[in-house]
Amino acid sequence: MTADSAARAATPPARLLPFLLGVGGGVLGLLPWILGGARLPLQNLWVVATMPDEMPLVLLPVSQYYVIVLFSIVLLGGIFAGLAVRILSRRRALAVWPAGLGVLAVHAVAIVESFGMAASGLALTSDARAVIYIVGLLGGAIAATLLAQLAFWMTSHRSAGIAAFGVALAAVPLGEWVARWFLAVTGEVFPPVFLPAVVQWVPAIVVGLALAWCGIRPAWRLLVWVVSLLALWALPAAFMSIQYALGYRLILGDFAEMIAAGVGIFPALLNEDGIMPVIAALVIAVVGTVVRMLVRRTRD
Repeated sequence: MTADSAARAATPPARLLPFLLGVGGGVLGLLPWILGGARLPLQNLWVVATMPDEMPLVLLPVSQYYVIVLFSIVLLGGIFAGLAVRILSRRRALAVWPAGLGVLAVHAVAIVESFGMAASGLALTSDARAVIYIVGLLGGAIAATLLAQLAFWMTSHRSAGIAAFGVALAAVPLGEWVARWFLAVTGEVFPPVFLPAVVQWVPAIVVGLALAWCGIRPAWRLLVWVVSLLALWALPAAFMSIQYALGYRLILGDFAEMIAAGVGIFPALLNEDGIMPVIAALVIAVVGTVVRMLVRRTRD
């Protein structure tokens, strides 16, 4: 970067644009939940009996039954913002950190608003279970926010290998995010019959395309291939294990039992069905890499 371009990147307009990109990415991540109604899910520890349509509006689904959804819509905000900054920075010099700040601002507002609303209906002063519940979910939301920042910095990186790695690691949450768009239209009572296929195969396509973008040179990018394919195989089972442990009301709050339940069911969820998306992703990646190499050779 020249001195003139560095000076332009430091001017307020050059900082405002990436900040808006970060805000836009963060909002896009939350959008399928917001358009789906954004009602706080029913709470087991809610003080006053309330109908689902009367629950407050929240930017995040604060519930132990929606932890994967919450994680996905927060993480994808960082991915979208990072890719937007990476694409736009090819045409003009941009300061990257304001975009990360924009993503963080969206997530901070969402956490404060959502957990504030959830806490207002729980008996935090008289029920220890409510305190454990809200603090545990808040810790998970903060962890998702930090991972969204990591995802942003990876996907906005100049190295195609690092950016592609960030996209590949977020492929499984992206499947959940895409599924939320369908549920925003149909509702959760009667979900589309093809929704499980969407959750299973969208990540496979994304990982395959990301690895084709990554390529195999230099040699360290082969490690990206291995880790990305392993993540595609293991993350769905890990998500289901976490959801099982958090959704088991009899052990909710007993962390030792919750960990044992999640770890115990994890091997059973790593079945043969999880291998097929990995094979499909590998085929897409190999074919895409070969096509890129042939096109590059033709141009040369």
